This record gives sequence, structure tokens and C-alpha cells, in this order.
Amino acid sequence: MSSEQLPPNYYFHKLPNGIELIGQYMPSLSSTSLGFQLDAAVVHEPQDKPGLAHLFEYMLFQGTKQHDARSLNEAFESLGARKGASTGLETSQVWAQIVHTKLDATLDLLREVLLQPTFPRAELDQMRNIVLQEIRRRDDEPMSRIFELVRSNFYQGSPLGRPMLGSDDSVRALQRQDLLDFWQARYQPNNVLFAIAGKFDWDHVVEKIEALFGSWQGNAQALVVPKPQPTNIVALEHQEGKQEHIGMMVPFPNYTDADYYAGQVIAEVLGGGMASRLFVEVREKRGLVYGVSAGLAGNKQIGVLRVYAGTTPEQGRECLQVIVDELRKLEQDGITEDELDRAKVQLKSELVMRGEGSGSRMGAISRSWWYERKFKTIQDVKEAIDSVSQEQVLKVLRDYSPLQPLTVAAIGPLQREELVGDTLAF
Repeated sequence: MSSEQLPPNYYFHKLPNGIELIGQYMPSLSSTSLGFQLDAAVVHEPQDKPGLAHLFEYMLFQGTKQHDARSLNEAFESLGARKGASTGLETSQVWAQIVHTKLDATLDLLREVLLQPTFPRAELDQMRNIVLQEIRRRDDEPMSRIFELVRSNFYQGSPLGRPMLGSDDSVRALQRQDLLDFWQARYQPNNVLFAIAGKFDWDHVVEKIEALFGSWQGNAQALVVPKPQPTNIVALEHQEGKQEHIGMMVPFPNYTDADYYAGQVIAEVLGGGMASRLFVEVREKRGLVYGVSAGLAGNKQIGVLRVYAGTTPEQGRECLQVIVDELRKLEQDGITEDELDRAKVQLKSELVMRGEGSGSRMGAISRSWWYERKFKTIQDVKEAIDSVSQEQVLKVLRDYSPLQPLTVAAIGPLQREELVGDTLAF
């Protein structure tokens, strides 16, 4: 891609070994955020090793050939750098936020982390115990577990339905060799997207990345994840107590769809805030929940509208009924002009508030490049939100029924008949 095709202050370069570099120059900042994104995540784990990618994320920073875990942390701290790693369903990131004058030294350390990790056995049990604690916390918190339950059923038969943390047994079984195998398979240059946002000299960035990573050789095998085929399903996990947690997922426009921002408007009107339909109808008017929300999620294969409600067993059936009624009303009648205008204002406000920092912009350009191989500027997104019309909203609701195919999951004491009754026609 030539520089003439890029928006002002945006950059792209590709190294001969396959590493892609993207950047957004933000001259008003003195900070810089940078990160390496790889297709090395939950869907890339061996099927019999759930939890490997998440444990791997912790182990990356536990030592390199030059530094043990303690001295590595001290080296980052001496630069005033914030650093970390994160793992999603489809990608992982290794990142740092720094004062722009510390770029070179920070990249030197990140090269060690990416190319020379040692995965020391002495640290493995400690990191494993941290993940096991996270699993116990997840299992003790139905509000955390409900989305794993609804996701595993929505993506039945797909690696997208795997538990992010794995299970107690699967994590206990992971060994150092599993970490090495995952690193060798997925941490290859053709699998790397480097993103930087903030204050920097682009020519120097390219020169530095080429010097540090240009000799990195190897190829990660591409993984094809079949498109999920969700069906109408109700999945219940019985748990005695005084709470009933309900999660719902239904296919909706994906990030790459032309109707994505119309989908965002619909989700905002449905359950985006205190003026949303679900908040008003389910909580304010009837007092059925202590929490209710809706929003968009998704991946490269499929977009998703998610709904969550936390209620009591006594009110669970009425709560589900009111939510389904609101989804049916949305499908049949669309939204009002006032709701459309309010949703646009809210979405643009959130965009501006989220998008002002270098970390937010680094994440945004990584996302748009990974999904579409193009940059979405803040102005592009504002214009896309502004262009959403009533006709487009109605088109989305014709193309994507908010009730078909619907995955409903619940955790609590209610049996299916007690929760669902005749609320759903399946």
C-alpha cells in the first residue's frame, strides 16, 4: 500500500519476512503506545489443551535469555514503561506504553520477550497457580460464567466456544514443552502485526523494527475456522441460590459489514445505557433486575448481539418474557427518530472519550487493519454513525432477526419450564 492511499498521519510498511507495521502519528502527545499482535490465541490451542494461550500470556514475561523475571520487570520499570500481554479468542497482544524518548530501549526488551523467552520451570507453577485462582474465581462468579456458557452454546462445535481460561484439570496438565510448542508454532514473523500510535518518527520506527526483527524467519500455519452455525437453544446450569443470571446471543452485523454501525445504534437503543429500552422496561418500570445490558460482539466469522440480565428466581420468568417482548417489538417496529438521534450522540461521545489516548488508537488501528486491512479514522467512524438512517435500521432488523436463531443460557435454581414456559417458540 502506497503512502498516497493512506489518510494523513497514518503509515504502513511490510518487512521482507512478513511482519507488517502500521502507525498513527499523534503529534500533540508525548506518549507512545506500541504492540505486537499475533494470531496466537484460544482458537489456535491444540484441542486437548484448553487454557494454554492464557497461561502462555503470563509465561512470556517470566524470563528471557538475558533477564530473569525480576530483572525483566525492573528493566521495564526503569524506563517508566507500562507493559503487558492479553489473549482473546482469535488474537493475542504484547504491548507497552512509554514516553516517546524510551522507544528504542523498550523495543530492545520486547524483542527479548518475543524471540528469546525461556519459559522457566521455576516460574511455571507460580503462574499456573495464578490461572487456577482465576478459574476458581470464574467458577464462583455466575456473572462471569454466564457469558462462557452462552458463548459455548452459541458457537457449538467451533473452537470459538472454548473456555478462555481452560479448566482446572487442563491447566494442571500443561507442561513447559506445551509452551515451547505453541511459541514455535504461532510466534512467527508472517503472523505479526506491529502497531504504534502517539509520538514517533516513522522512518526511525521502520529502521529499528527491521534491525531487531528483520532476521526473524519462519511461518505460522494459517488456521481456517469454519463459520459457526448457531441454532435456537436453551442451556441451563443449575445452581442453588437467590440469583438467576440470563445471557442471550443472536447473530448480528459484524465489524466488516456495511450495516455494522446501524447494528451499533440498535444495540445502544436496546440496552446501551440508562435511557435504553431494557433498562427502562425491565428495571425502572418493573424492578425485575439489578443489572441489564446489551451490546455487540463478534469475530472474523460472525457478529453477535449480546444481552445480559441479573435477576431473582422469583422474577426470572417475567424478566425473560419482558426482554423477549422488547426484542419482538424492536423487530416489528424498529426505533423512533428520537432514539436514533440519541444513540448517535451517545456512540460518538463514547468514541471520542475512548479514542483520545495513544493506547486506544493503537488498539483501534490494529483492529481495523486485522479485520479489513484498512484504517478507520475517528472521522470515518463519526461519519458512519451519522449516516445511519431509519431505513438502514429496518434493513438490519429484516436481515438479522433479534429472536432467530437465539441462544439463551441461564445460571440459577430455575428449571427450563420455570424460566422459559411458553416465552420462546422452540
